[in-house]
Amino acid sequence: MAVREFFETPGRYRTWSLALMAVGVLSLVIGIFVYATGDEHHQTRFWSTLLQNSVYFLLVVNAAMFFMCATTLAMGGWQMTFRRVTEAISAAVPVIGILTLIVLFAIIFGHNHHIYHWLDKNAVSQDAILNGKTGFLNVPFFV
Repeated sequence: MAVREFFETPGRYRTWSLALMAVGVLSLVIGIFVYATGDEHHQTRFWSTLLQNSVYFLLVVNAAMFFMCATTLAMGGWQMTFRRVTEAISAAVPVIGILTLIVLFAIIFGHNHHIYHWLDKNAVSQDAILNGKTGFLNVPFFV
C-alpha cells in the first residue's frame, strides 16, 4: 500500500500568485506598447532585456534539472531531503523553453537587426567579415 502525500496550496497564496502573474503580464503588454514600438534604442533595449531574462530563467530551471539528474546518477542519498524542490523547479522547463523560443523567433523574424547585426542585409553586403560568414549567419541556419 502506497502512502500518498499531497501538498495543497492555501487559497491566499494562490490568489497572490495569480495577482502577481497578472501584474507581470500587464507589465509586459505595457512594455510592448511603450518600448517595442518606439525608436530603435528602446526596441533594442526591450528585446535584449526580454531575451536575457528568458534565457537566464531557462538556464536556472535547466540547472535544477541537471542537479537532480547528476545526483541521481551518482546515487547520492543526501539530496533526497530537497529533491522535491528541484523536481518542482525543473517542471517549468517546457514552459520557459517555449517562451524563450517565442522571444528568440520574434527577434529573428521581426528583423530586429540591432541585436543581431547579421540580420540586416545591407550591413552584411557592405561588411566583408559578415559576408564571409553568411553560410551560418542566416535565418534558416540559425533557426
